Formats: sequence, structure tokens, C-alpha cells
Amino acid sequence: MAYLTQPDYVKYVCSCGQMKPITSLYFCRHCLKIRCGFCICHEVDSHYCANCLENMPSSEARLKKNRCSSCFDCPSCFHTLSTRATLTQPRPDPAAGDAKVENKQAKKMYYLSCFNCRWTSRDVGIPDQPVASGGWPERTNPYAVRINQLLEYYKAIAHQEKQERLDRERKKFPIRGKYITLTDKTGLTGAMARNIAGLPSSESSSSAIANFVPSQASEEVEELSEDYYTKEVNLKQITTMAQRLAAGAPQPTSVSRLQPLARALSVKRSQRCRACDHNLTKPEYNPGSIKFKIELLAYYHMPEVKIISYEPVKPGETTALLLKLTNPTGHEMQIKFMQPEDIPEPEEIEEPQTIEKSLEKSLNLEKDMSWCKVVQRKPRLRAAGRLLAPDQTFTLAQRDDAAEYDDDAQHDTSDIIVWRKLNKLALRLQVVTPAEAEGVESVAGVALALRYSYRNTVPPAAPRDHTLHATLALHLPAIMH
Repeated sequence: MAYLTQPDYVKYVCSCGQMKPITSLYFCRHCLKIRCGFCICHEVDSHYCANCLENMPSSEARLKKNRCSSCFDCPSCFHTLSTRATLTQPRPDPAAGDAKVENKQAKKMYYLSCFNCRWTSRDVGIPDQPVASGGWPERTNPYAVRINQLLEYYKAIAHQEKQERLDRERKKFPIRGKYITLTDKTGLTGAMARNIAGLPSSESSSSAIANFVPSQASEEVEELSEDYYTKEVNLKQITTMAQRLAAGAPQPTSVSRLQPLARALSVKRSQRCRACDHNLTKPEYNPGSIKFKIELLAYYHMPEVKIISYEPVKPGETTALLLKLTNPTGHEMQIKFMQPEDIPEPEEIEEPQTIEKSLEKSLNLEKDMSWCKVVQRKPRLRAAGRLLAPDQTFTLAQRDDAAEYDDDAQHDTSDIIVWRKLNKLALRLQVVTPAEAEGVESVAGVALALRYSYRNTVPPAAPRDHTLHATLALHLPAIMH
């Protein structure tokens, strides 16, 4: 017998067919489905710096290129740089007539230092700053002007193509009233609407396209130095590929040209269900808080199954399997074991397609959710054994945090129930392995299904009881024996 504590030995089947542990799944209380990372949409709620916990809106983060202005990373080892203070004696200035500086006090200056690799801003010639926050000089990109021209050119092309597409779609439908568009009714012209929205005007887009000068290849190439192939290479003075890519546009080849890297901002994101568009997780806005406003994890809404121990699985024999069931909800739960093929197929309700719906979709007046449709796939369950599901239904009590530390477990004399403790239940089940099973020597798989009751308490609707199903795959590695 062997005791397993790894969660990956028990995997749940998502509604899209993916198999994941329960700690990596979500449970939507609105459509009552299991969701994995491929069945959810991610939305950025806020930007913040993980070092100084400064919170900033999306517009400000976009202007700062998603970088913090006061925190820096080491360009050598990518650890966070610390600001060090030092006292410097002011030097005499002959032009001002300061011949002696004995009576002047030492001035405090600041520089950046890495506690991991001992890199400092003095190593690359960056002068010390009189203030601790900000003011560190940055090397300008020599190709910044050309990059801005290319950005304006491609933005103008994208705006022109979008306007042509809207004009073609508008011509497909006949005019039914006096006003063609909403702007004609309100007196708001297209140019004024673009100015209010902050979009470039059609005249500026056409002028940007007309005045753009394309790049031209030059036949003159700078020649290499004579000792390029013969001089010795000191690898300590050459930057690595990771250091060059982290530097961005300059990409220095020498260590002496490394610059402190502005720390990238982190984001707090919320996750939505692709099917019903409801929130599954939503964190607090405060960057210093780790709490969630909404946290619909499957670990808190579905019965958790763990493998306590099992006997070695052998072809043509029946072995014992001990499972532990846990009810994480605050309501009583009824659980029954089934075979995966006995789970009923979900009923799919299709909305009728009308002319008005298709017209709104073509005019982009309705949010197009076709890209985020959850694709239903049948899971590939590689099960060498078959679980003998008992006919009885097991009852699990609700979770009680006050009695969580009670060690008294009720032992049962039943052939199936081993012991019962609060919202936990240990069962002894039988696994039958056919004689023609292959690959049992390394890993044996057992597939089973659960039918459990769930009480939905989503406001403002009244609490409702539902009967849900879940498919599980158990991996029983022989290496643990």
C-alpha cells in the first residue's frame, strides 16, 4: 500500500475535454460547468509595480510603456536594484574662486547597486544623482524617429482600411428612414466624432500615408576591422543573448554599455467564463491586497477526491482502492459513483437566427462572441482498469470550520465505508483490470464519474438544488509500490 499526496494523480475532465487537477480548474455558478484555463477570458483590471506597489491607470501605463519610473532591474542578473547612498566631498571650482572646501559639508549622493551580482551604475559611467528617486539618465534610441514614422504610417493604413470596410457594409443595406446614421440625426459629423474619441482624422491619415518615405536598401556596407577575426574575445566583456533582448532597442553588445532596466509593471486580471460572460475571479483593486472579490475555484464548489492507498494493479485481477471524498461547500452533498459512459449528454439550446439578429451582427452593433466559443471535445481516457461502482448514494456533511480540528473519526463496519469525519469520507472500492490490458506495469489508469448534488446560492435568485456530473481519471503509478 502507498499513500499519495500529489494532486496530479487525480484529474478532472473539463467541459472542453481537457484533464486538469482540481486546483487548476474553475466552476461557473451561472452555467454550472467546469472551466479550465482554455475556457475563460482574461481582462486586465489594473497595472501596478510589484516592487513599490504603485498603482496607475491603463492610460498612464501605456504612456510609460508599462514600466515603473522609480524601480529598476539589474541588466546583468535581472534582480531588483537597490538605491545606495554615499557621501562625497565637493571639489573646488577654480572658475568660481573656491580654492578651499574644508568648511563645506559632504554632500549625499545616490547610485544603483545590485545585491546579487554586485553590479553598480558606476560600472557603466552613470553619474550619481542628488535625489534617491528618479532622474536617472537614459540613452536615447538612434532609431526612435524612424520607428515613430512607421507607427504613424501603419496606424493610418489601419484607419483607412477600417473606414473602407464600414463604407462597404453600409452600402449593403437600403436606407429605411430619413437619417442614414446616428451622426446625421444628431448633427455630429464623422470628423467631430473621431476627434472626441481621440482617433486620427481622415485628412491626417491620408497625409501620413502620402508623406511617408519608404526605406531603401543601400549598397554601401561598413567594412569590418582588420583584426576582427584574429583578436581575442573576452566573454566577460560581451553581453549574453538574454541581456541584449532585455535591453530592448539598444541591445548593447558590450557589458560597459549596459543600462538599468525599468521594472515592468504587473497586472491584476479578472477572468470570465466564455460561455455566459460572468466573472469567475476578480481581485481587489488595492495592489497590496491578495484577496479576491469573486473567487469561483472548483476546489470550493466540487467534491474533492484523493487517493489514500491502493494495491498493485495486475491484469486479470481485482484490487482494492481507498479514496477520500471531501465536501467543500456549506451544504449537505449527495454523491453517487457512475461509469463515464453513463453520464447523460448535455442539452444544447440554440437561439433562433432571425433577420434582425443577422443585421445587427453585420453592422457590429452586437458584441461578437464567436471567437470565444467553447469547443466541446470528448476526453481521451486511457483507463486500463474499471471501477466497480457501488449502487448506494453517499451523504457528505457540510463543511464546518469550527470543528475542523476535531480528530475524532467515526469508523464504520461497512465493506465500503472505512471511516467518516465531518465533511470527509473514506471508501474502499474495487478495481477490475482485464487480462488483455497493456502498460499496467508502469502506470494504471482508472476512469470514474461522480453524480453529486449542488446548491446554487447566486443572488438574487433563490437557492436551487442541482444534480451535476463530473468525470475523473485516476493515475496509479506502479513506481510507488
